[in-house]
Amino acid sequence: MAKKTLQIEPFQILTFPFQDEHWIKKIIITSLMFLFSFIPVVPLVLLLGYAGEIIRGVAVDEEPPALPEWDDLGSYFNSGIRLFGVGLIYLIPSVLFFGIGYLAIMAPVFLTDIGIFLDIEGMVIFAVFYLMGFGLMGVGALVSLLTGLILPVAGAHAAVTSDFQAAFKFKEIWALIKANWGGFVVSFLILLGAAVVLYYGAYFLAATIILCCLYPFAVSFMSAYLLLIGAGFFGNAYRISVLNLPS
Repeated sequence: MAKKTLQIEPFQILTFPFQDEHWIKKIIITSLMFLFSFIPVVPLVLLLGYAGEIIRGVAVDEEPPALPEWDDLGSYFNSGIRLFGVGLIYLIPSVLFFGIGYLAIMAPVFLTDIGIFLDIEGMVIFAVFYLMGFGLMGVGALVSLLTGLILPVAGAHAAVTSDFQAAFKFKEIWALIKANWGGFVVSFLILLGAAVVLYYGAYFLAATIILCCLYPFAVSFMSAYLLLIGAGFFGNAYRISVLNLPS
């Protein structure tokens, strides 16, 4: 049986945040959550829970993406804290590589300041530390890229099943990716392209004297929009994956 492809047109997902009758109110609330994301954890957790609700609506209810009401903060927080924990654990490997690499680069600088590494042998060790540090940071970049590709699928799996451990059932996640890898890649690329376009627009605001004061609000709105369409794209890709799985 031929595999199912994208069932919801990309344009429909890109525009769905503006189709709701009360879209202005809902997007303003979502944008304000991003604007106040300097408050530790809570706004981000609610945003993740809200995105999870969109994913479930598409993947489980098999409905076109839609904006939920901001009226069930308790439920959003519970599901969001689950996704927040998933994200933290998935980020640990890349953070470790970047952190150790940075320490390897900075350690010789510190030791030079206190008089070590001033001879030829010391300079060789200095160079080795530098190469090791940049190498580890390069590995961290690759791990970060791989994580960025897998995490949306793992997060969607956790959101749909309401199960924290589902995000680490790698056999199931790999089966979902194989069932619709093209859909996930297209979703990732469209979201990346939208992010580049939007943030260049925000940079234009920052570069102008009159409009630069609008920059934080523009970034908050753009972040909200990317979160919403990202949930729509990956929710749809997840649904198609499930449909393509062997019965």
